Amino acid sequence: MKKLYTITIVCLLVLFTSCAPSIKITDYKPNLYKTNKKKQDSIFVPNPIRVSTFSTEGNYPYIHINGFKSYEITKSKIVKNKDSLFANELKFYATYSSFYSRAVMYQQFGNWNKNIFIRGDKKPFLIWEKVKLFPDKNDFYYVIAGGYECTTCKPSLKTIYSSVIVLDENKNDCLTDENPALKKEILNFFSEGIRNLTNSNEFYDKFWSLVLNKKKS
Repeated sequence: MKKLYTITIVCLLVLFTSCAPSIKITDYKPNLYKTNKKKQDSIFVPNPIRVSTFSTEGNYPYIHINGFKSYEITKSKIVKNKDSLFANELKFYATYSSFYSRAVMYQQFGNWNKNIFIRGDKKPFLIWEKVKLFPDKNDFYYVIAGGYECTTCKPSLKTIYSSVIVLDENKNDCLTDENPALKKEILNFFSEGIRNLTNSNEFYDKFWSLVLNKKKS
């Protein structure tokens, strides 16, 4: 497998040699993300359901609460190695929220470690460093979670999606065909995570605090 990092993920510089001015990486700062909730979040898990989008003009005018229509692995536009080879990105199409993969990671592992702000996109990708995705294994992974949503496009499968990039401890891409068993495990982990998201607003409160604080800076 191709190594995607030659330095620590704290810097990530090798990933962005061709577009560094367009990307800013910051640390997670918990004091910026305080919430005003007076009671604990519910842990109710909604049943997966398909609902209509804002428009019926597109070729797939639906989105899925606690679900998705389909998935695809494509090349990332932000994560690459020193040889300019891009990492694979797992995309879940037609999710109700483009934040679903980020919410899955927060629900499983809590606060993220880094934020990746990309010029032109107000909603950052989030990085979890060295997390144990599979409880029965001692392997740790770097997970970069993001997504995309176009609110002015005619609805289709690809106008909204949630996505993840997964690297192992040695910074190798885990979504290649070289390890189909691992790729299937990652797919199952996030598929089940999306289906079992709670209705907690804790993640969304912190995430939007991050976005709003970025606007002010």
